[in-house]
Amino acid sequence: MPDDIYARELRKRVAANIKRLRIDRGWAQETLGEHAGLSQVYLSRVENGRAACSVDTLASIARAFGVDPTVLVAAHSG
Repeated sequence: MPDDIYARELRKRVAANIKRLRIDRGWAQETLGEHAGLSQVYLSRVENGRAACSVDTLASIARAFGVDPTVLVAAHSG
């Protein structure tokens, strides 16, 4: 798989995991942003696959959710 396709698929997976965890907690993007120290606009871009996350940002989001950062990149079925 070419690198750009792999990166795009990984961004989609991370985006879906962040959105799923946020919705499971009943949080708005603003709430996640407050917990993670990130703006709602940036989180919206991440969840829509228009922005990539740095490792530091993934760690901040994972910390806000109280999960290991690997949860954000893991493949989930359904």
